[in-house]
Amino acid sequence: MKSSPRIIEVKCSRALSRSNLPEMDYSLNPYHGCLHGCIYCFAMDFTPEYDAVEEWGSKIYVRTNIAEKLRHEISGLKRGTVGISTITDPYQSIEGRYRLTRKCLSILLENGFYVTLQTKSPLVIRDIDVIDSHRENVDVGMTLTTLSSDLATILEPGSPSPASRISSIERLSHAGVRTWIYLGPIIKGVNDSMDDIEEIVGVCERTGSRLIFDRYASYRHSDIMISSAAESSGLRADLKATEEWWMDLSRNIQRIGKDHGVVTVTQDEDWKLEKKLRIRTLEKF
Repeated sequence: MKSSPRIIEVKCSRALSRSNLPEMDYSLNPYHGCLHGCIYCFAMDFTPEYDAVEEWGSKIYVRTNIAEKLRHEISGLKRGTVGISTITDPYQSIEGRYRLTRKCLSILLENGFYVTLQTKSPLVIRDIDVIDSHRENVDVGMTLTTLSSDLATILEPGSPSPASRISSIERLSHAGVRTWIYLGPIIKGVNDSMDDIEEIVGVCERTGSRLIFDRYASYRHSDIMISSAAESSGLRADLKATEEWWMDLSRNIQRIGKDHGVVTVTQDEDWKLEKKLRIRTLEKF
């Protein structure tokens, strides 16, 4: 039986950070560490609390005053796009208790910022009232690494099931929220089955969601965790996939997307489209 997570409450000195991602101006992370425990997560190499990295999936820092800090900072900032969150899932289970994502989301939208949310959790549906009331200035992305529940249990041991994520994105789409699906990271020999990928494209087709896809990027901690999982579960992960493999896979995904009428774009190229969409939504403020 999995032990209860270790939750450490801390105070933060700032709420918003300047983002290094081209599609975002700011990032906001209510939590450091992530209880989803995904073995491929790049955030392990960027989480400042090293003990949360060493106990990935079971220890998390909660930045309890982040909403108050945000409210204090926001009046002096230029409006732009805020990513919630960039190194953790904003709707992991403890958000149900602390409600920090909801509070910060409301503050940002009420002050004319554009917010992009990415999660693996159906808890995002709890905030559909806030999202719907500012739908021109918010979008929601759902990560689907695989639709196989067995594989997801290995890759994302603490995450909600793929089925629950699909149900959530369907509900958001039905409510008129702009949605997208993130297929990634794609690891050669693990979740690069074209049959599985086509099913995910099918979800995009049903929900009118754009598909953003990306390959696995090698980082020290995730390399170790994937290799360990491969030994214990029989995964045939190739962490040194060639550029030729990636180019072939990208062409096939884009072909499938075209067949289904789904916009498909790599993570590297998506920011160009996002900039065009978001600039228009902020012009009225």
